[in-house]
Amino acid sequence: MKETGSEDKYLEWLDRGLSKVPKTESRDRLNVPSVECISEKNKTIVQNLNQIAGLLNRDVKHLLKYMTLRLAAPYSEIGEGSYVFKGRILPKQLDTVIADYIKAYVECPVCKRPDTKLSREKRGIVQLVCLSCGAVSPVKSL
Repeated sequence: MKETGSEDKYLEWLDRGLSKVPKTESRDRLNVPSVECISEKNKTIVQNLNQIAGLLNRDVKHLLKYMTLRLAAPYSEIGEGSYVFKGRILPKQLDTVIADYIKAYVECPVCKRPDTKLSREKRGIVQLVCLSCGAVSPVKSL
């Protein structure tokens, strides 16, 4: 049989300890900016794709390949980190495609952290390796 006095003391200490833990808004440390784009007639110019790829710790060519497949729109590089996609693409569509890319190729499926890297196994299988929890997950090759 437990004493209520010691239980009350424990709960008091627990509350005191929890009050000293800093409160955080979110566990998400990845703050990806919105895509900066200019739409002209039948083309869309994306200006900050290199910055986004850098924040995601991914090669911009991998991100571009994914975007090309998802948007069904070929691209060409016009220099200074700007890329032109054929067709009129809304900024919201571009943001959605990048969010999907993050979920598929950046975020760890186990711990949901962005501290990952892509590695290719000998047999050609692409794996997402989490640097936080150590999980290794296969991802779809592009």
